[in-house]
Amino acid sequence: MTAGLRLGRATLEDTPLPQLQDALLDPETLEQLLQDIQRCAVVQEVLLKGGAVEMASGKPVPLAEAMEALRREQVLGVQIRYWYDGSNWWDTLMRTPKGIRLIRIEHRLAG
Repeated sequence: MTAGLRLGRATLEDTPLPQLQDALLDPETLEQLLQDIQRCAVVQEVLLKGGAVEMASGKPVPLAEAMEALRREQVLGVQIRYWYDGSNWWDTLMRTPKGIRLIRIEHRLAG
């Protein structure tokens, strides 16, 4: 056991998992999503995904630069982490043969 680590009484049954949203976006819907994020959210971090489980870059990049890399097929995906309406949101945009797939997860603050 690691000294100083206290897990308390938390169990998987006590902690609900955040809901995932999954959608395939056409180019117009993707552009609307990006405009909404830029206009209504506080972008905290944008990361490039180089593969299914690896990041292409260990450092954040500007949203416009990330989206250009996705459009030019230079990266597999982009993860946008932002604050909106009292929650942290992580939108992962992945290139697929059918278009851009959006996977969204909400991280609510406890309290």
